[in-house]
Amino acid sequence: MNIVITESQYKKLLLEESSNKILGTLKGLKSMVSDILKKTQKQTKIDFEFLLTWGATIGGFVGPVSDFIDGKFPEINDMEKSLLLTGIILTYFTSNKEKLNKVLVIIKEKGLVKTFDEILKKTEDLQKTFLGFVDSLGITVKNLSNMLAYSFLIPILPKLYQMSETGFTNEDISELTKRLLSFGIINLSGETVKEILKKIVSRFKNQ
Repeated sequence: MNIVITESQYKKLLLEESSNKILGTLKGLKSMVSDILKKTQKQTKIDFEFLLTWGATIGGFVGPVSDFIDGKFPEINDMEKSLLLTGIILTYFTSNKEKLNKVLVIIKEKGLVKTFDEILKKTEDLQKTFLGFVDSLGITVKNLSNMLAYSFLIPILPKLYQMSETGFTNEDISELTKRLLSFGIINLSGETVKEILKKIVSRFKNQ
């Protein structure tokens, strides 16, 4: 027996599927950050528990950096990679100079200073590119911590682009906003998230 669904039902199914993929991506990034910090804690004996709350947001920012390391430095092992990424995380996500300095000392001991400097430069390039994108949406970013509140967007932009091609409506955006907020990783108001998603979808539609 053939089952016929309406166009609105089909679009709802697409929204559900896309939303699940977005949440799956963010959950995966949160798990990745937890794994990075655990490996570094094992090497340094430093407690990074305070960073886990920002897991998915941090992951959105360092995920591309992790991919860069894999491509540029295939000789780096998982423990070294975790140490380097933790150095990036501490540089951009905290003002805890004591813990950063301890990690930098170990990076130096392992002979990874030049590698870290190159990774840091790549991270700075990512920051500038992302700031340019956010600025193009008419969003004012006052400082680094403010920018990091939006970094959860980085890994989900391709999925938002795909969703925009299916005729994404304001109602769909409201539903996605609720799902994102329910995940508990966004340090922005629901209204702010909704407006950002509207601007991004509008940008993609008008390309």
